[in-house]
Amino acid sequence: MTSISNPFSERLAEATRIVFGDRPLTHAVTEACARYEKDVRNIQTGRGINALTLAIVGAKGQGKTWVARQLVRDTQIRNLLRSGDLNLDATTRLVWIGPHAPDGLDLVSEIYYPCPSTQMAEIGQPYVVLDTPGMTDTNHRAAEIASDALSLAPIKLLVIARDQLRAASNLQIASRIDGAVCIPVISSVEPEETQEGTVAASQLRNDLRALRDQLQMRAPSARLASEVLVPDFEITGNEELSSTSFVGQLIDRLSELKLSELSLSSARDSRLQSAQQRLRTDVAKLIGAELPQLAAAVDRLNHETEGLPDRVLESLLGSSTVLETGVRMRLRARLVSDTSLLWFPYRTVMSTLNLTQGAWDRVMLALAGSIPSLFGALASWAKNARQSRDFNAEIQDGIRQRVQRQVEERLKPLCDQFHRAVMKLRPHDERSKGLDNFASSGMSLSGIDELQNRSQRIFDSAIAANATANLWVQLFALAGTILFWIFMAGPIVVIYREYFAASLHALSGSESHLENFPHPSAGLMVTSVVLSVLPLAIFCMVVLTATLSHRKVSGVAKGIIREHEHAIAELKRNSVIRLEFEDEMLQQAEFLLNLRRSVEGS
Repeated sequence: MTSISNPFSERLAEATRIVFGDRPLTHAVTEACARYEKDVRNIQTGRGINALTLAIVGAKGQGKTWVARQLVRDTQIRNLLRSGDLNLDATTRLVWIGPHAPDGLDLVSEIYYPCPSTQMAEIGQPYVVLDTPGMTDTNHRAAEIASDALSLAPIKLLVIARDQLRAASNLQIASRIDGAVCIPVISSVEPEETQEGTVAASQLRNDLRALRDQLQMRAPSARLASEVLVPDFEITGNEELSSTSFVGQLIDRLSELKLSELSLSSARDSRLQSAQQRLRTDVAKLIGAELPQLAAAVDRLNHETEGLPDRVLESLLGSSTVLETGVRMRLRARLVSDTSLLWFPYRTVMSTLNLTQGAWDRVMLALAGSIPSLFGALASWAKNARQSRDFNAEIQDGIRQRVQRQVEERLKPLCDQFHRAVMKLRPHDERSKGLDNFASSGMSLSGIDELQNRSQRIFDSAIAANATANLWVQLFALAGTILFWIFMAGPIVVIYREYFAASLHALSGSESHLENFPHPSAGLMVTSVVLSVLPLAIFCMVVLTATLSHRKVSGVAKGIIREHEHAIAELKRNSVIRLEFEDEMLQQAEFLLNLRRSVEGS
């Protein structure tokens, strides 16, 4: 099989191989890619000729070799350029004429006649003439050589006999000159057709207009010059006059073209683009019979997966109950964190109640001395801590994980179905092997990282916007702290009053004993703290309940869901969120289908 190295042609050949397997169709595409690479090399290097190349092209029997002879003054070389069957080399090989020989001359299919510039018709700069076999030659090898040679020169002299202006062969040649400069040379024009006002002249103009329309249709990127009309010397009997007329007209056309511009890279780029377009067209024709089945398989998969992103995204946030629980946990944590450390023990009690959410009854019993309730409160604290950790992880990475899991579960059966449909295009003995190779394919919903980041920002913004105002937080803390010290102040005042009295007696020298200093029992202090904390705990419960009502939490959760819906819609609208297959067979199938669409649209 021919080696392919150009990135585009290599991709094309590989896509055909992967989709269609080892079939004659694949080999034909590979050969077309090889021809394209040869055209690219010819265009880029020009066979190493450091001069302008004029290629004389056309169908067989149009007078191409006669045109070549008119550009050469050297009599010996002119005699070597003989057309027809008398000299088979002239009709089956490429003939190079000029001061520069091409690189890599193939003596089997090419011949070179050295001719100095002084012995060639003067056009303003050195040039090389390339005389090609007829593209419609019955000799298949000669026709192939002629076709390959069309990429060698930036200027094509398209020779067409007058009576062949409307021939179908012109369309075949036109598709191969796209991107180059084309000068139509119309040979064997009768004398009356060049006389203004005659019916023959009018008919010639109509035929020339039809020819230009055909050339522009089949070679839209070609630069068409005005036609060169060569009088039929077999009628006039004056070949020298026909030769002089031809050379003069040709020089005029080349002058109009500004030959210096033809060496610019833009001209070469145009020919390269045209060569690639020809390859696209050729391959589209080769695989055209199989494309409907391939398109059906791809379209079926795309149709099945079209609504998949919406179905997956509908379940991104989980249940509203879980979301409301997370919102309540974050708002309570925010209320505690916003409370200053100066408010003791109000902040401590609030932290405890926040960590033991759902077990406040056991907290109250634990404060009353119930050991089992204390363990129950500790268990609830551990459960809430775990839930808080899990919810934070969900906010940070949960969307990404759920999406990938759902995409894989829903798409795998569809991908397997697509692979089986495409494998029917392959030879029977390759089908099971192909399924094994493509059984595991990656797929993902792109843009989920961006959605995950937005989700976290939406949640954080919602918490910040709906958190209890800082002024109210501090006022609640002040009220709770005052409430605690109102109950705790009694025992402390009594103890300190007795302590100050005993200290005064000791300092004044009065009789005093250590027994006079207060020594309250530990139980008294514990009992006092518990009795003071109980009303504070109840006050904190009221504050938490009032500031985090079910109605408020539910509203925050609904707002978060709405913001997520807006974010998802925006990301989908901007094509940030889209379904992507890391499936080589699908990628190659879509590449071939896009190739067909580009050909149809051009």
